[in-house]
Amino acid sequence: MPDLFPLFDLNASFSVIDVETTGSTNSIGHIIDIAIVKVKDGKIAGQFQSLVRPPVPVPKFITKLTGLQDSDLADAPTFADIQDNVWSQLQDSFFVAHNVSFDYNYVKTEFERLGRRFFMNRFCTIKLGRKLYPGHRLYNLDALAERFQIAALNRHRALSDALMTAEIFLHYLRHPGAADVFSEYLRSFEKKEKWLEEFESDIFKLPAANGVYFFKDRFDLPLYIGKSTNIRSRILSHLREDKLSKKKRLFRDTHHFDFVECRTELEALILESRLIKKHQPPFNIQQRDKKNYFYLKITKDAFPKILISKHRNDGALYIGPFRSMRLLEHVLDRVRRHFKLCPELLRERRMSKGFCFAYQLHQCCGACGGAVSPEEYYRLVHEAAAMVENYLQLNTKENIDNFLKSRMARRSDLKDVKQALKRIKKIMQAVPEMFSEKFIVVDEEEKAAYLINEGLLMSVLKSEDTEKINWEEWATTIPTERNDEDWILVDERETIQRFIRVHREKLRLIPVNKLVSS
Repeated sequence: MPDLFPLFDLNASFSVIDVETTGSTNSIGHIIDIAIVKVKDGKIAGQFQSLVRPPVPVPKFITKLTGLQDSDLADAPTFADIQDNVWSQLQDSFFVAHNVSFDYNYVKTEFERLGRRFFMNRFCTIKLGRKLYPGHRLYNLDALAERFQIAALNRHRALSDALMTAEIFLHYLRHPGAADVFSEYLRSFEKKEKWLEEFESDIFKLPAANGVYFFKDRFDLPLYIGKSTNIRSRILSHLREDKLSKKKRLFRDTHHFDFVECRTELEALILESRLIKKHQPPFNIQQRDKKNYFYLKITKDAFPKILISKHRNDGALYIGPFRSMRLLEHVLDRVRRHFKLCPELLRERRMSKGFCFAYQLHQCCGACGGAVSPEEYYRLVHEAAAMVENYLQLNTKENIDNFLKSRMARRSDLKDVKQALKRIKKIMQAVPEMFSEKFIVVDEEEKAAYLINEGLLMSVLKSEDTEKINWEEWATTIPTERNDEDWILVDERETIQRFIRVHREKLRLIPVNKLVSS
């Protein structure tokens, strides 16, 4: 079996860097001195150094520390002048520094000010020193230089400090356990920081607002769609979920982020569901999947068949969609027996000719042997289909009660079905039975109102004072026609029911028909 985590190549190329700056905060500070010492194949292979003229005066405490003052930098190039040289020095290498986050963030900020996105894998000589040489009290540059007998000349100037750091780094590379320590360090870095770092600049441009967000590839196609009350925070949390291989694949394929702000949480929930159904993002596996929806298909044969189908792809009559395949099968079996439909004629392919075995048991009307005309059989099939449609809509507690009290529900193999129906009945008790009419959901907390018609969201109204709204006038101005696919409507109804159930205590429900009658 190949090694999934090969040891780090200690002969790799490293750029050991030191910068002197105008202060301790990279967001407002600027580089005034930069040095890069190249390390390759376990030895120093070159160096680069340049003073940098900052756009701000050098503070007195920095002059006292480094000896550099404004007059020393007056004729120096700006970072923009040397950016290409610095960029080329750093290419195809690992970024190395003593307290690497300080130097790295300054270099990164300088490049990003110039519109260049900057990212490098990096090593910190403080953290590596603690791993390779544990037990010491100090790991600052002077202490390590003294420990390895490295001369400390002209401290707090970029080139001198970079050369010291490079010499210390060479000692690290010669340590017997270096390969293991470097390998573990790099894996830990990639796990904790790399994904966040690569997308950091994009993420902090996102709003801390309610809405729907997108992970998109380089062709601007959605890879993943989600919703959150805080878009920026939610995407950051995704990037910290780095233990999942699925998330790593998502981050690897992501090129940029996008978002749509929404006024309310329910609006974001519905929009997320609609966009997932529309775009079918590859990483929204559960929400985009249609496999849990089933239709009753009535064929156009002379003796129509009643089949269960997952798709509506021809000119046949379809009833549905329905969520429970098992319930659909059992109810279909019951109505078949009630109308004495022929089990052979209902098959996709007929297995035998002449009267079937069910006919001999008086459970078939005899259409298989010609005892019933095609016209009469057609009528029976469509009556049976209508019964199934009415029986399985499950939009009232009465329908469920009728099934649970029936003889069919006593069968032991229907235990799961009965439990599912009891859960649905409980939901219906928690959510008012208004889904066959218009009603308004008022959320005082979010200062919002939703017009619901037949279980579907028709409109959202955002208002600071919901008490002053004329609900009847608003409700009558909204169209209530929707042309989505049936299975999309089922999903949306369930989303709205779930929202109302979870937030029932803070919501006020107003039936529109009561407004009109009053």
